Amino acid sequence: MSYVLSDASALFLMWVFAQAGLHKVQSANGVYYANLIGQYLNLQAYLDHNVKAKLQFKSLAKAIGIIEVTLALALVIPGTRAVAAMLAIAVLLSYLLLMAFQIMQGNKDLDCGCMGPAGQTNISSSLLLRNGVFSVLAWLCLAPGNSFFTSAMVMTIVISLVMILLNLTFEQLIVNAQRLKVLSH
Repeated sequence: MSYVLSDASALFLMWVFAQAGLHKVQSANGVYYANLIGQYLNLQAYLDHNVKAKLQFKSLAKAIGIIEVTLALALVIPGTRAVAAMLAIAVLLSYLLLMAFQIMQGNKDLDCGCMGPAGQTNISSSLLLRNGVFSVLAWLCLAPGNSFFTSAMVMTIVISLVMILLNLTFEQLIVNAQRLKVLSH
């Protein structure tokens, strides 16, 4: 039965990383992600006055997106799942640490970048929790998965779809809470 959780986690994280990566590789989002990376690294002033640096950060954002899409695919291939899961844990914890650092610096109005320019979600302790949960799910991917279709695969797909719906609900609750907080001030 552990393979059901491993496979469901892998399918869910495939969706998370594919969505995140595809946002980053879109040319229309290059400036947004270049600025966001600059803000996370406290280099925004440098970027504002250096065109070459902005181009390099756009390339960096695209490279991160390619890595995320590659991780998405590697998580659902049995032969690459364990390595992809370890890399996914590293990526998720890196994002968690970057957000935590910015929160500790008092930069709570920084966009998380999770859903691209239209996401409108600021970093918060809720997102730190979410990334922690995602890291645990990536850890579950280290358990062997099922490499052939069985009736349990249907349950695996249903569980991963429920995970996606729960994530979308959780993220919308975060956005709504942030908007209500702004309106109440």
